Formats: sequence, C-alpha cells, structure tokens
Amino acid sequence: MAALPPPAAAMDEPGRPSSRPAVAARLESYVLCATSRLQFRLVLLSVLTLPAAWLLLEIPKHIINHALADDTGDGHPKMAFLSVHLGRIELLFALCASYLAVLTLSGLAKYAVSRVRGRVNERLVRRLRLAVVRRARGERSPERRATLAAVAVQEIEPIGYFGGSLVVVPLVQGGTLVTSIVFLLLQNAALAMAALIMLPVQLSILPRLQGRLNAKVRQRVHATRELGALLTAPALARQAGREVCEPSDLSRQMRQARKLEGVRIEINDLKGRLKGLYNYTSNLTPFFFFSIGGYLVVQGQLSLGALVAALAAYKEIAPAMRELFDFAQAWSDASARFEEVTKALGPAGHGDHATERSARDRTVRAA
Repeated sequence: MAALPPPAAAMDEPGRPSSRPAVAARLESYVLCATSRLQFRLVLLSVLTLPAAWLLLEIPKHIINHALADDTGDGHPKMAFLSVHLGRIELLFALCASYLAVLTLSGLAKYAVSRVRGRVNERLVRRLRLAVVRRARGERSPERRATLAAVAVQEIEPIGYFGGSLVVVPLVQGGTLVTSIVFLLLQNAALAMAALIMLPVQLSILPRLQGRLNAKVRQRVHATRELGALLTAPALARQAGREVCEPSDLSRQMRQARKLEGVRIEINDLKGRLKGLYNYTSNLTPFFFFSIGGYLVVQGQLSLGALVAALAAYKEIAPAMRELFDFAQAWSDASARFEEVTKALGPAGHGDHATERSARDRTVRAA
C-alpha cells in the first residue's frame, strides 16, 4: 500500500511526480507524525480530567454519609474536612463548594481539550488535502485528476476529523471508564459485576458486525469512484471530439447509481443494528444494577451514600462506553478511507491503475 507524503513537505514542482519518501502507510502513524506537539498537549490536558472524575464521584458520597447523616442512622456524621472538624452545616457547604470547584475545573479542562482537538482536526484536513492537490498537479491524465478531486472532496474530512480523537478519546473516556469501575469495586464487588454484566455480550457480538460494516464502507468508496469515472467519461470523449452514445452512458450511470444506493442502504442498516444492540444491552444493565444494589441496601450491607455514589459512577460508565464504541466505529471508517486514499495517492502516473484503465476503456467504448 502506498504511503502519504511527509506532512510538512513542500509542494513539488508542477507536472513532476513526487519523489519524497513515504512517512507512514497507517493512519495512526500519519496522525501522530503530523500533530505530535498538539497530541502531547492533548494528553496533558486529558490527564487533568481523571482526578476530577474520581472526586466528582467521591464528594457526593461524603455529603450523604457525613453531612446529611445523623448519629441515630447508619451514616457516619463525624468527618474532618482538610483536617478541620466542622459542624454539619459548615461541612455540607464546604463539600458542596468543593464539588462546584472540581466541576468547574473539570469543565475548563474539557473545554481546552475541545479547542485543541479542533485544531488537530483542521490541521490534518488541510495537510491531507494538500497531499491530494500535490499529487493531482503531477498528473497528466484527466481521469486521475477527476478521481483525486473526488478524494479531496469526499474522503478527506472524515479522516482528518478522526485525528483529534485518536489519543484523547481512549485516554479520557477509557480513563473515566476505569475510574468508575475501580470506584464501584471499592464500594462493592457485586455492584461492579452488575454494572459490567453485559460487557462480554457486547464485546462478542458487536465487533463482528463492525467488521461487516468496514467491508461495506470500502465497497462504498469503490462504488463512488466508479460512478465518478462514469460521469466524467462522456465529457472527456466530447473534449476529444468523439461521438458519444448517450443512452448507453446513461444506462451504465443509472446502474452504478442503483448499486451505490444499495451499498449505502446496507451500511445504514448495519449501523442501525449496531446501535440498536448496543442501546438494548446498555439499558438492560440497570435492571441487574438496581436489583443487586437495592437488595444490599435493604440488608444493611451497603450504605445509602455508597449506593448513590455507585449510581453516579454507573451514569459515567454508560456514556464512556458509548463514546468508546463510537470511537471504534469512527476509527474503522477512517482507517478504511485512509487506506483507499493512500492507494489513490500512489506514484504519479502509476497509482490506481484499475480505476484509470476502466475509465479510459469506457471512454473508448462510448466513442
């Protein structure tokens, strides 16, 4: 598989093929090479959100078990706040103020992460498009230029917009997931097992459907290129002064359009099946969670504050798993697109022989 040119490389001289060495043939290597400094900044900002995630689970537990509990109940009202013994009212407001401060700092850190992610995305889109333009300027074949134009318009943005998620989503969402699971284990092992009871089912079924979806995405890319070649072939024949058999051209274009429609419908069906299975298995988890947690509270084996904190932890688990699931889908889609883009950006005059030959043959037959 051909590799993209170096991200920071300058434009080659027009009309001459690029002679620069390839940097990476994989999406991950290309993204990290092109945005290493911004990715490092993303890592630092993302790490700051992990302690905040733990504190946002721990503080409500202490509010219920200490500030709101009384001596006659199951709570533990005596608690030192930063080594200072406070009354219940003072302790309540101190814990609430701490929660607000942690929430604000976490929100600011996530906002900074979002800003840096946007810069990473746009930088990758720009560099990928420049790579396509650089290769297109070195092409003499109109068919190849049309193919590269379609690549620049249709296939670059999904790849570039994935670049900002490559590091930060596994770090933030994976860290949030691990933090919540560890917190649940510290509260009660049975609660942690209830929260994760459907995870093996998701991991065994969903990746298989994802593999089928990846194959359909590649098929859609090829079908789109074939349709573009069919649309440009008659125009190229007219420019060459040849007669064009328009009915046959229109028939081939309609057949290819129907084929592309069928592929896109299959992709939408697979995506709907994936999301439906994920939503069902995720929403089935609270049934086990509430049953086991409620039983433990009634039996006195779990405090009310621990149950409330565990519920908050579970509310963090579901979105984190959803983000990771969407990330896996975006990763597979971007990887498939990147593979096709690198094939299209093969050596000038030599890449994508099949597409170029098929378009030229259709032009000759149309004449």
